[in-house]
Amino acid sequence: MDLASLAQAVNSIIQTVFIVVIGLGYYYTTKAIRSQVEEMARETTTGGRPLIIVSEDYENLPTINLIIQNVGPGPAKNINFHFTSPIESSDGFVLSELTLFQEGITSLAPGARIVCYWDELENLQPLIREGRLERNATVTVEYQDIAGGNYWHDWEIDPGLYEALRTQGSRNMDDLVDAVEHVAEKLGEDEDQRSQGE
Repeated sequence: MDLASLAQAVNSIIQTVFIVVIGLGYYYTTKAIRSQVEEMARETTTGGRPLIIVSEDYENLPTINLIIQNVGPGPAKNINFHFTSPIESSDGFVLSELTLFQEGITSLAPGARIVCYWDELENLQPLIREGRLERNATVTVEYQDIAGGNYWHDWEIDPGLYEALRTQGSRNMDDLVDAVEHVAEKLGEDEDQRSQGE
């Protein structure tokens, strides 16, 4: 085989490889664009992807609540829960056996939240230390968007994280009324003392 024939054969192979690479690039680019277009169409239809979270509420410590919330921009439907171990309060009430966890929730709008009272931190911690209550549990949440897309997430619930956390008891309207009455009594006593001193 002479040099011209060899160069022609190599050139044909290089052109074939080049065409295959261009074809593969076009195929994967088209596939990626199609996927993006489908995702944009789905978001237009559904309002966005829902995101259902299950967590312990630490905003009102020492009171602990269990919260189910849709933090995504789209509504969720057919929401189901699976617990690795029961979520139990100090008085023996099992939250994970509530109807909404056993049967699931039909739908949850964006931003919607369901709050379930759990217990007080100081009641749970000794039982967790003694091993009478599980320290943590994993909740698997399965749900769909309104177009039928399926999602699932695992969330860990762990009130033991707040061990030895110093919290101030929650205040309510009665506490405010008591404080105002106390201030009024003090002011009255001070006025009485001033009038007696005159």
